[in-house]
Amino acid sequence: MNITQVREHLHRLIDEVDDIYVLNGLYRNLLSDKRQREEYEQEQAEKAKKQGAKASKKGH
Repeated sequence: MNITQVREHLHRLIDEVDDIYVLNGLYRNLLSDKRQREEYEQEQAEKAKKQGAKASKKGH
């Protein structure tokens, strides 16, 4: 392999590593967004339960 081929190969490897790095970052962001959405939905469900319980107590 001559130096030009080595450089080309190296650049391809660097591009692959960059792609993997970007994809890993996107994956982490998606997981974080999913976790936050699930926490928010749980909080909303708990609030709805509490409000439902209060409403049923007032009705009695």
